[in-house]
Amino acid sequence: MVKLLAYRLPAFLVVTFPISLLASSELAIGRLSTDGEITAMRAGGISLRRIMVPFLTAAFAISILAFVINDYIVPEANHISQNIIREIVLKKGPPNIRRNVFFRDAENRYFYINRLDEKNMIMQDIMVYEMTREKFPRTITAKKGKWVVDTWKLEDGTIYNYDEEGKITYEMSFKNLDIIVKEDLKKFFKNQRTPQEMSSKELRQQIDILQQAGADTKNFEVDFYMKYSIPFSGLIFVLLGVPLGLRVKRGSKATGVILSIVLVLLYYILLSTTRSMGRGGILIPVLAAWSPNMIFGILGVFIMLGAEKK
Repeated sequence: MVKLLAYRLPAFLVVTFPISLLASSELAIGRLSTDGEITAMRAGGISLRRIMVPFLTAAFAISILAFVINDYIVPEANHISQNIIREIVLKKGPPNIRRNVFFRDAENRYFYINRLDEKNMIMQDIMVYEMTREKFPRTITAKKGKWVVDTWKLEDGTIYNYDEEGKITYEMSFKNLDIIVKEDLKKFFKNQRTPQEMSSKELRQQIDILQQAGADTKNFEVDFYMKYSIPFSGLIFVLLGVPLGLRVKRGSKATGVILSIVLVLLYYILLSTTRSMGRGGILIPVLAAWSPNMIFGILGVFIMLGAEKK
């Protein structure tokens, strides 16, 4: 359990960066305001926008750090922690149904299964992506199939060969096709990676492969854009924290902390909502990931302009 929590820590750290930036900027500017430092600076002709520059600069640097941690450390840490959980699951017996299964085997082939009944090893909506001997892409799609030991018995599918420009050079439909897949279930569990276990580059590669095969990638695209929007939300929170800190009166630090918690909760509720809308096709993926930042950013600008007039 301690090992599992340790590997979960990097992901938790990335989430806390924006929260910390909001609380620290609000408390710091609030302290300067109650001590009369802000009044003195503004009397000297320094605008609120200029006062915000050091805060935004620090927030930008921390956001870059958060992105680096989120893109290079978090995926591997998440993968290790998920493998710990998967080993526990395997001891209890695998769950009956898994969806959106994606993994790569030792031969560098990519496998995607929309729905897998692990009890009966029956698959639906399958895609296999591999390189031919000529180093050109080939995809095999099938409506259904059965995983029998080291063989996938595919039914009702099509084989596509592509040239270097991505154009189809060969197409053949089949009723039945057997392909060798030597991964056993335990190894499959370890090789499988969710979007949270991939870097942005790996996830982008997966999306491109699935799109080429005609698969629905909305879920993966939303997660891809969120790998950028969440680390850089710290900039938005500072944009909110500085003007809100000016409104914190002497002796009311608790109010500032409570306000920070409320804003963060609202942000993640909104993010969860837009994420679901993106996965459901109501919003385009990039808007689903970035709209909370945009909404809170616009709110921050309005609050700042209002504070600057006072």
